Amino acid sequence: MQQKTFWDPHPERVQMVLETIGANDTVLDIGGWWKPFTRADYVVDYAPYATRAGGGRIGALPERFTEATWFQQDICSDPLPFGDKDIDFVYCGQTLEDVRDPLWVCQEMIRVAKRGYIEVPSIWIECQYGIDAGELSRRYPGYQKHRWLVQITDNHLLFIPKQVWLGLCRFTSEELFERYRVDQRIWTDYLLWEDTFAYEEAIFAGHEEIVPLLERYFAEFDYSRYKPG
Repeated sequence: MQQKTFWDPHPERVQMVLETIGANDTVLDIGGWWKPFTRADYVVDYAPYATRAGGGRIGALPERFTEATWFQQDICSDPLPFGDKDIDFVYCGQTLEDVRDPLWVCQEMIRVAKRGYIEVPSIWIECQYGIDAGELSRRYPGYQKHRWLVQITDNHLLFIPKQVWLGLCRFTSEELFERYRVDQRIWTDYLLWEDTFAYEEAIFAGHEEIVPLLERYFAEFDYSRYKPG
């Protein structure tokens, strides 16, 4: 059976998010074009409404948002079109690792929303080879279009720039990768936050600082949370 190269959010996590949202809560999806969150009342994305859901949808139909509540804009340049704490819950899945200014997006999320959910590819998966689409993916780690590795610790997001030398490193064996890639949960990390969270960019000179950080990450990685194949 062919292995998946990009997982949807784990069903248990989707259910967790849905249980967190009240029946009358106003919900915003940031960056939801490819796989919109159907519970969202509003969506903000650079791409148009008519081309949405190329990768499917998150949650059950019908969609609560409409073309009228889909805001097409650059989320890294313009303020979100909402007042302070107007939104009860914001969903931001598989977006921050892509954008050029995730710090601005985090700032805007905190400004407009009372609480929310963030999901990103795990550092574990971003450092593995052969997970992206196409034959060349066997020669580089992670996803070619992602700009950032994102480390989530407690209520804190650390954005680590992906640099070209990462393709020279391997932090796990192929055998270990094949054993644990079957657990869908290992592919992503998430943060369920309320009121606020901390975020920063890791400002490094280069691999001299980043490699030790990644080595510590893998040395301390808790495999007991995941089910090997």
